[in-house]
Amino acid sequence: MINIRNIDLNLLVVFEALMQERNVTRTADRLGLSQPAISLSLRRLRESLDDPLFIRTRGGMRPTRRAEQIFSSVAQALDSVQNILQTGTSFSPNQAQRSFNVMMSDIGEIIYLPRLIQKLRQVAPGVRLSVRRLARPRVHDELASGGIDLAIGWVETTADLIRDDLFDEKFVGIVRPDHPRIGKRISLAQFASEWHLVVGRQELASDSLFLAANDKREQALARAFRQRKVAVQVPHFLAVPNIISHTDLICVVPRQLGDIYAELGQVRPATLPPGFGSFTVSQFWHKRFEKDQGSLWLRGVVRELFASPQNR
Repeated sequence: MINIRNIDLNLLVVFEALMQERNVTRTADRLGLSQPAISLSLRRLRESLDDPLFIRTRGGMRPTRRAEQIFSSVAQALDSVQNILQTGTSFSPNQAQRSFNVMMSDIGEIIYLPRLIQKLRQVAPGVRLSVRRLARPRVHDELASGGIDLAIGWVETTADLIRDDLFDEKFVGIVRPDHPRIGKRISLAQFASEWHLVVGRQELASDSLFLAANDKREQALARAFRQRKVAVQVPHFLAVPNIISHTDLICVVPRQLGDIYAELGQVRPATLPPGFGSFTVSQFWHKRFEKDQGSLWLRGVVRELFASPQNR
């Protein structure tokens, strides 16, 4: 019989992370430990449980049947310990020494991150912020595991994720200041005839940008959007203003991002044809950390900075 006194709680933390990451390097990065430390913890666990727990394969660390059997119970036990330790604890921003991990898109890094950093430096100088690029396929697991504390943007919600809507964002077109054909507004005909710069995968940005296409005008706009003439496709927004300023291309961007680019003087905004919809920017966290006082404070800061009046 295994004596629990012989099991270091930290070994179970490593076990949980390995089950979720299936990779020693990623587990080490997530826990802030060295790879040798992870390997040592795994060896101690194997000795204590008398099971290999993980088999190294080309695809990563494959858990044994024993590891799969105990994983759910270990995760629940660690949750219980976390909740017990958080009960009655407080968080003092001006004295805190803590690192928060936040996921956001490159748009978020441009629009929200500067204001968030400025606020944190003012009220919580000991707090550190680590920002990761929003990866929608991984965001749920990262939130559930505690790998990240907060995600800002848009992700698909599940029963165990909590969503807090901040504001609705609209779209604008941007062109170079001396564009020969585009004035303050882009007509539907111009939207269809001009060449476009697209950010990300074109097939992912389709009718979701529009209101329900109930009338002929909106249906025509949706059709023009799907069939637009794409000259260049780039993976992120960083290169957009420089490309637009040197070409006759059009790019559709969130309104706040368009305003920031216009302030830099490289591009100017142009109103899009009527019918473009909007999208909601939200913050997301896992219900496991709903009562975590530090995370609760950070969510409050984000809400204070970015929530629209109607969402407060």
